[in-house]
Amino acid sequence: MENSRLSARRSFALLALRGGDAIPLAEGALLIGAEESPGLDVAAYLSRIDALADEVREAVDNADGAHEAGMTLLRFLYGEQGFRGNPEHYYDPRNSFLHEVLDRRLGIPITLSILYMAVAERLGLRVEAIGLPGHFVLRLPESGAYLDPFTGQGNLTDADCTQRVRALFGESARVDRAMLGAQTNREILTRVLVNLREIYRTRKDSTRLLSVLDRLVVLNPGAINPLRDRIRVLSQQGEYRRALRDLERLAELQPGLRRSQRYRNRRRFVRDMAVRMN
Repeated sequence: MENSRLSARRSFALLALRGGDAIPLAEGALLIGAEESPGLDVAAYLSRIDALADEVREAVDNADGAHEAGMTLLRFLYGEQGFRGNPEHYYDPRNSFLHEVLDRRLGIPITLSILYMAVAERLGLRVEAIGLPGHFVLRLPESGAYLDPFTGQGNLTDADCTQRVRALFGESARVDRAMLGAQTNREILTRVLVNLREIYRTRKDSTRLLSVLDRLVVLNPGAINPLRDRIRVLSQQGEYRRALRDLERLAELQPGLRRSQRYRNRRRFVRDMAVRMN
């Protein structure tokens, strides 16, 4: 079982070495779930996505233009196939694992969007991922229309996106053009992991939290926040040697940090604890 987890981690790390959109989205999402489900047959689930594409291919190919092709796929997945959002148990971690979404036909906006994008890619359809605050939608670039896989709604506008954000954060919330920019596959997978990070942090599940932080660091090696989070969790778990290595890496990313008394005190404490644990 542990070997299976390590294999999934190694495979994920290899994917992370690729460029932002060169990372295969569905495979990356399935590997995130593979650490939770040792022995998961990633290839078998990729074949299931292939089968979904094959089933709808004729209808998509016969659609009247790119926009209608995108809408045809939306109706197929979230109408005929019954994939839908899971508002009743939104924070169930299974909603963040693509293999569970395929098995249960339940998910959250981002994983349902990943499914749509994976099938669309196999059909040659262009689609953009839009990471709104608190929500995730897709855009058909040819028409500019938005799709909401969580609700199965299509033909949405910029105003509809703004309203979705305001429903979550209040009427004063604004959506600027920067929030409507297309995300890379790296950014999408990062957001999946961030969702899981918050779930496990809330549940005080430090083992799974650390696993998520490990992959966030692998996926974003130059990012500060995942590294800071991991230092905190490693220290709490008594893994001071790893925490010390992360502190050194943090100082490499922020050269001025070594002049901070707070950093020096923290490093001294972690170093002393690492020595004691020998």
